[in-house]
Amino acid sequence: MVGLAELARAGTALDERSIDHLHRLVASWAPLADLSFGDLLLYAPCSGGFDPATVEVASDRAANGAGSSTGGGFVVLAHARANTGPTVHVVDPVGTIIQGQGSAWLRAAMDTGEPGEAEIAEVGALSGVGEDLMVEEEGSLPLRDRRRVVDYVPVRCGEAPVAVLAREAGPAPIRHENPLETIYRGLYGRFAQMIAEGAFPYGRMERVGEFREPRVGDGVLVLDREGRVSYASPNARSALHRLGVMHPVPGRSLSDLGLDDTVIRRSFWRRRSTVAEFTAASMIVVVLRAYPMVADDRITGAVAMLRDVSELRQHDRLLLSKDATIREIHHRVKNNLQTVSSLLQLQARRLGSAEAKAAVESSVRRISSIAMVHEHLALDTTSELDFDEVVGPLVRLVEEGLAPAERALKIHVDGTVGEIDGETAMPLAVVLVELVQNAFQHASPPAGPGGLVEVRLARTATTLTMGITDDGPGVPEGFSLDRDAGLGLTIVRTFVVHDLGGSVTIKAASASPPRGTVIEVSVPRRSVAAPVG
Repeated sequence: MVGLAELARAGTALDERSIDHLHRLVASWAPLADLSFGDLLLYAPCSGGFDPATVEVASDRAANGAGSSTGGGFVVLAHARANTGPTVHVVDPVGTIIQGQGSAWLRAAMDTGEPGEAEIAEVGALSGVGEDLMVEEEGSLPLRDRRRVVDYVPVRCGEAPVAVLAREAGPAPIRHENPLETIYRGLYGRFAQMIAEGAFPYGRMERVGEFREPRVGDGVLVLDREGRVSYASPNARSALHRLGVMHPVPGRSLSDLGLDDTVIRRSFWRRRSTVAEFTAASMIVVVLRAYPMVADDRITGAVAMLRDVSELRQHDRLLLSKDATIREIHHRVKNNLQTVSSLLQLQARRLGSAEAKAAVESSVRRISSIAMVHEHLALDTTSELDFDEVVGPLVRLVEEGLAPAERALKIHVDGTVGEIDGETAMPLAVVLVELVQNAFQHASPPAGPGGLVEVRLARTATTLTMGITDDGPGVPEGFSLDRDAGLGLTIVRTFVVHDLGGSVTIKAASASPPRGTVIEVSVPRRSVAAPVG
């Protein structure tokens, strides 16, 4: 199944900013699904060139026939099921296209920017492309009563809606809602209003390990704008009891209950979701995540979810020594590499041959680049690092070693790569050093006034790219990377092509002198895993 970004780029006209906004919404909407007691679906308008043959199509056959045109249709980009209620979509609806009269309520939400309600009746519960029709699994709902009740809200990004969020559920049976369900549905309504106003999802959320993330079923606190608890679910009361809170909870703030309320105040100040851990004795640990509630650009309160993670914390303690060992290994490797680098520098000073001295100094820079990566990995418990923090020191390493005082060589870095795994960062750091020093050696002739070396970094959903440009004489006519590469470019090709599975291209920067050279490197991007535990 393709991801949200791939489906949005293939089937909609959404720009990258809107796709990022929807990504953040989907990443944080699991609690909303639980509060809504229904399925959440994210719809976006289809683009004119979208080919429905690549995805499952569910047309409004009763009103629009079995045609495959997607004009005015909407595609389902994401779907979430609630842990608190039954699902109405047994088959995953992601990639489904809704069109014709059945999409009128979606069009109304996009045009008016207002939330609303609708009821959808499906005839025959058929879906598919052309003659390949499929009947959904038996037992979901009888075919004669395939109806869904929909509460929808436009998803605002900037000045206008870019998608529609729909809560879909089966017709409600005749029964009375319990107080907990009434409160939870009211909380979902407040979040939905924030989505319509563009206040949710937040620009950023404080992170916690995915296996410690609280859910609605773990316990919910509702707080007013003064930070006082107005409602506490039974599971939330139980979690507070484990922390030693025996007083009545409603009407009190966390500080009144003997707990630090900084996490709530911080969520109000920053207008983003915050997280904190509370401990009792040495064995009880409760995680609290706070979601500030905003209406008309004003803080109106917060929703806090609590989870007892005492057992997970015990596992963390067992892993702590392993994390410390890994950091110590990186630290010792860095120290050993720096020792080797210092020994080579001493050796270089005793060499009489300029060529041999330059070769040793190049080796020093390669070793130092690897040491820098180990130094950054030694500061974190994860196996990833922010490569942008390494780029600056690596560039200065080459600049200080190669740029003579009489030549005003300049280097300019543009773009970002962000967090990448250590297995990619290590060879990529060496590649960057090799390409920058290669550009320095070829940028502008020695008799010239100086030169400019440009480093361009970029990332997409699937690749990391690096481009190095100089303003020198350019590559010789008929240059072949396989045949004519020196040691530096051979190292680059080995790391990029053989180790990282990427590609290297060399071309002229311009057609007229000085032509200059552009070396572009592209490597597959490995996904950075979320923090665990």
